[in-house]
Amino acid sequence: MELSAVEIFGYVASAIIAYSLTQSSIIKLRWINLVGASSFCVYGIIIEAPPVAMLNGFIAVTNVVYLRKMLLQAKSHFSVLEVSLPSNYVRFFLDYHKKEVDRLFPRFFKKMSQLNRRYYFMMENTEVIGLISGYQLDDGCFMVDFDFVIPAYRDCHVGHFVLGEGQELKNITKFACICAKADSIEHENYLSQIGFTPNKSGIWSYSK
Repeated sequence: MELSAVEIFGYVASAIIAYSLTQSSIIKLRWINLVGASSFCVYGIIIEAPPVAMLNGFIAVTNVVYLRKMLLQAKSHFSVLEVSLPSNYVRFFLDYHKKEVDRLFPRFFKKMSQLNRRYYFMMENTEVIGLISGYQLDDGCFMVDFDFVIPAYRDCHVGHFVLGEGQELKNITKFACICAKADSIEHENYLSQIGFTPNKSGIWSYSK
């Protein structure tokens, strides 16, 4: 049975929507779902099926509304909160994500006992979505050597707000500058995406 161009278009739109649901990142999910829903809305118009067109048009508009909130109003949703050890919740958070922490930051658990180490939760409203840790240098800068967020927020948007363009960590702590050490290839890629560049000693700093 040979499919028409319209039918193929409908199947592709369906596949895009299905693929969007496999994304762990909320923003990626909504972007891909927006494309799929918009395509399916057009498909509904072409085949003259108003319920299909209206439902997917509504889904597309909903995606646009939430993407706008997430991308343009980060400051009203994200925040940074300092936390002191010993903390049962910090231990719980790290133990819960231990497998990924070991993969992305293989040396971190051995460094947790450092007396001068500080910890900051990354929050969305009242929900903890990540943890930053590091220590102050002699020149007044703060060295971040641990920057972990849960999978749903690994689209660098939080990183841009906290360490990159938004400079929220620097703003609330008043450190002279924020620098970072990369513990894995994934961490290096992340730092590069939020605007950090390394020097010859392997220390990364914000360069934009």
